[in-house]
Amino acid sequence: MKLLMVGGGAIGGITAAYISMNGYDITIYDIDEEHVRKINENGLFIDGVRGEKRVKIKAVTELADKYDIAFLAVKSQYTKDAMEALLPHLKENGIVVSLQNGINEEIIAEMVGIGRTVGAVTGWGATNVAPGHLRQTSEGNFIIGRLDGKITPELEEVKKILESMTEVIITDNIMGHLWTKLLINSAIASLGVIFGVELKELVNDKKLLPIMVALADELVRVAKSLDIKLEKFEGMLDVNLFRIDDFDDFKRVVAIMKIAGEKYKKLKSSMWQDIEKGRKTEIDYINGYVERKAEELGIATPINKLVIKMVKEIEEGKRKPAYENVEDFYKEIRIPKKWREFDYSDLEYAIYNLPINYKHENAVKMASLHLIGLTYAYAQAFGKITDSILGKIFIRKDKWEIANLVTAKYLENSGKKFAEIANENYKKKLKPIETAFLYFNNLGKAEINGNKIILKKCPYYESAKFLGIEKNIDFPVCRHFLKGFANAKCNGICEGNKECVIEMR
Repeated sequence: MKLLMVGGGAIGGITAAYISMNGYDITIYDIDEEHVRKINENGLFIDGVRGEKRVKIKAVTELADKYDIAFLAVKSQYTKDAMEALLPHLKENGIVVSLQNGINEEIIAEMVGIGRTVGAVTGWGATNVAPGHLRQTSEGNFIIGRLDGKITPELEEVKKILESMTEVIITDNIMGHLWTKLLINSAIASLGVIFGVELKELVNDKKLLPIMVALADELVRVAKSLDIKLEKFEGMLDVNLFRIDDFDDFKRVVAIMKIAGEKYKKLKSSMWQDIEKGRKTEIDYINGYVERKAEELGIATPINKLVIKMVKEIEEGKRKPAYENVEDFYKEIRIPKKWREFDYSDLEYAIYNLPINYKHENAVKMASLHLIGLTYAYAQAFGKITDSILGKIFIRKDKWEIANLVTAKYLENSGKKFAEIANENYKKKLKPIETAFLYFNNLGKAEINGNKIILKKCPYYESAKFLGIEKNIDFPVCRHFLKGFANAKCNGICEGNKECVIEMR
């Protein structure tokens, strides 16, 4: 296999070096003639968190061969140019793997097709020091995946190659990972440029932090409106928690930002490094990408729009990265007074302020776990009787049969009582399908299709599986609840993420 790294800068150059050291035939393609000359003459010098090494690797400024896999590691604004240069040198079924910031996979897929496009999130950091000299600044992994979510042999091959550098995780939701990283970059990198500060200063300044929090909330709302399933950042931070609907949410986000600021306090964005080197930033492909999606949806994002405007003014020399820019920011953007006057010492338990949807989901989980747990407890109690000699002679039912009967009667009575309360609250006699939908929509995401209710996920099954008794519980559990107020039947599919269809007669 012939491999190509398009862009021999920090991420591309270091990745290519490790791939080469693992015995693969890989070439670096870069238009920086001095950088290429130094690599060919002296090898690529790498220092940083893994120590020093000098790697002999081929580098070119013009392409001649044909390649099986091309890794794209250029700045986002050069994606189309790089792809146009690459395409004549990509084999007919050749794959393109994006190692870039931002979300450029859509552009790549337009040029080579979804089946030949692999997206990647790079979880480690690096910087350019000088021609022929790169520095790895932090450790981390790669997350890779296809836009269609398929896990293919080609994807497994890319994983194997990139494991030359670090751990590689394959995902069926690469867009969720790409958007999460994009939101983090959009909320942190751009503000670092505007105010000329590192992350630790952003999260510890009473004027800057509310801006950062408001921007994060704005960005997450765009992603959620696009139905993007956001993945956790570095497997830990749930960016969905950045959404703010009340003051408790604000305090939670502040607490998260402060924790992140302590961990990554020396973080200096690549955008700021670009400005220092007199280069254009990737603002159009980071905050600008979100802005374009927001405009398509008709969502107002005034903070993000101002961020883009100010970064462009800095690029054009009309403004400098400086703390003083905060005054201009507040002239154009309204941040709630309560946020600006908040005493940040009052954060001891703010991290536990879960959003209302999380509280709802947890309440549903606890309720279903409570019900299935009671059934389990009944079974254990009845087991002492049913397993006895008298029980086997006179009862002739096993402990789970009796426990399920008790649960069924309890649910039937609960269904009857639920319908009474629902009718009272809505001040009218609800139709059975309306009552059922009200109940199931509280269990999880439900839809109505004619006389059917489709429940996307069964919490009772998940609870039973958690306790390891899913084979003992009489599924579908909810048919007993329905019996309390409606004539309905359930299709009996209660298996994790499979849809459960309740047909109302």
